[in-house]
Amino acid sequence: MKTIIRKLMLAASLAMLGWHRSAPAAGVQFANIGEGINETGVRSYLPDATTSSRYLLYKAGTDGDHCAITGAGDTPLGSSDDQADSTTTPIALNLFGAVRGTVRVVTDGTVSNTNRVKCGASGKVTAASTTDVSFGIAIIGTDMTSADGDVITIIPMVPQKYVF
Repeated sequence: MKTIIRKLMLAASLAMLGWHRSAPAAGVQFANIGEGINETGVRSYLPDATTSSRYLLYKAGTDGDHCAITGAGDTPLGSSDDQADSTTTPIALNLFGAVRGTVRVVTDGTVSNTNRVKCGASGKVTAASTTDVSFGIAIIGTDMTSADGDVITIIPMVPQKYVF
C-alpha cells in the first residue's frame, strides 16, 4: 500500500512540475543504423584500386566495405555504372540477383546475343559454358556491337552454375 501511495505522490509531484508521461507510439519503431536493406539492389563500396572505365565487374575486396575488379573465373558481386577515380570515393554496385532491370557491362568480344556470361579478365564479361559460374544473359540489340571493350546489356541473375 505504501508503494502505491508513493507512486501516486511522485506522479502528482511530476505533474505539478509540468512533466507527464506520453503514451507509447503505436506499432514497432526501429532506428536507422545506416546499413541493412538495399531496396533497389544498389550498394556503395570503396574500390581497392582506380579504374579507367565504367560498367566493369567487381568482387568482394579487402574487407566488407571494399570491392575489387574481377579476374577470369571470379564470382562477381555486381557491375558498376561508375568509374573508380580514387580509392576514397565510393562507387555504386548493381548487385547481381538483387538489382532491378538490366545492367550494362563491358564485353571481351566473345559474347553473342542470349549467351550466358561469366567473368573474363580485367572486369569484363565473356561467354560462359555449362561448367562456369554464370550471372546473366546477354541482350545485344541490332543497334549494338559486341567487340572487345564494347558496352552491352545483360539480364542479371544470382551468380551460380546454371544448367543450360
